[in-house]
Formats: sequence, C-alpha cells, structure tokens
Amino acid sequence: MSHPTVTTYEDACQVIAQLGILPLSSFIPNHPSLESITQPEAWHTGTETDPWHWRTRFATEGVAAYSRCIGARPLLISCEIFPLVRCLLAGTETVEERYAAGTLARSVIQLYEIIQQQDIIDVRALRRQAGMQDKADKTAFDRALIDLQNSGEIVMSGTASNRNNAGTSSGWDGTCYMLAETWMHQHTI
Repeated sequence: MSHPTVTTYEDACQVIAQLGILPLSSFIPNHPSLESITQPEAWHTGTETDPWHWRTRFATEGVAAYSRCIGARPLLISCEIFPLVRCLLAGTETVEERYAAGTLARSVIQLYEIIQQQDIIDVRALRRQAGMQDKADKTAFDRALIDLQNSGEIVMSGTASNRNNAGTSSGWDGTCYMLAETWMHQHTI
C-alpha cells in the first residue's frame, strides 16, 4: 500500500484518520508508516515539520493514541478506532483481575497503580516511584511498560524535559504515560 509523501502535521492527521493505524516505522508489511510517508531529512530537525515531534502532538491533541500495543513497536491509532482496539487488547478482565489470576507480574500491577494515581507521569518519575532505578530492574520495568501497552491499559501521552539539579534541561526528553481510559476521557473519546 503506497501513500503520498506528507510534509505537514495536518496532512499526517488526515493519513491517520484514513488508515486508522500508522506505525512510526515500517514493520507492518505493505502498510504505510510515519517514516515511509515523510521525507528522511525532515526527521529530528526540531522544526514544526519534524515528524519526530508530531508523534507526541498526535497524542496530546487527541488525534491518535500513541502506544506500543503491537509487540514493542510504537504506533499511532486514530481516536476513532482506539476504543475498539483497546477493547480487543484489554478483554473483559481488569488489570487487578488478571494479576489476581496470576497472568500479570507484580511489576505490571505496581506500575499500573502508580500511573493510575497520576494524570500523567514521566518515565523517570515512574521508575523512581516504583523503586526500579537499578540496572538490574531495567528489563522488568521495560517489560511491565510493554505489557501495559500491549493490553491497552496505558498510552504514551507526551514527553517531559530531563532536568538536572540546577533545574536546566539536559539530555533526552522522557516519555510520559497515562491510563488509556484517562486519555480517552480527556479527549472525549
């Protein structure tokens, strides 16, 4: 499936609405991705035509959910079909019921409960609050985040600047998460 090259955020919004699901990179055979419908030189420019910045704008404006709900690959799901996709992923049991049944790790329910207590939380604060800051905890932490996204429970909702002790921005921005239910409510989906 081919698609014309887009150069603006507004055009990309139309593509998401048309396709329903738009991966960031090309991992679905014969299906467009944000990477494949934009020019390579537009990425990581820091301008308004930078698709890397669009990914969080789609989420913050309610155009599309931004999640890793198919394996560990990030994709955008239009607000029109996200409720259906979420129902398919989450099934009929709650996170608590799945944990009680022994199908979820303790780290998954732990992260879910922390995210549930926040409207939005960045990944660094989430790791701190979960007490999973050691290198030995990284795999369990990352796996729990993927599990929550794979089941449609959380979405990426933007980014937050990394601040040093002096309060100035340093390093890469951190991903922020929120419950999918909260994201949908926030955007009246």
